Amino acid sequence: MRKQSAKFIFLIIFLGCVLATSFSLFVSLIIPEGVVRDFFILSYPLGFDLPDWFDLGPLKFKAGFKFDISILSVLGIFISWYILRYFK
Repeated sequence: MRKQSAKFIFLIIFLGCVLATSFSLFVSLIIPEGVVRDFFILSYPLGFDLPDWFDLGPLKFKAGFKFDISILSVLGIFISWYILRYFK
């Protein structure tokens, strides 16, 4: 059996999440207003965002990392994980 690298596993799961989020945006355009649409497009932001700028003299920057988790992105992660296990 072939052992898959952690980079490859992370890439497949990340792509599944991105494709599912894209599908979620597509669904939000097609499905009319209502409970079903709200269920599919509802997302929760996770991550951190620093409110102030880091000032190092000539260099100023802000740091943070956020991503939104929705029902379809979680479904995309599980589907990509299943596909990854299927093609071992």
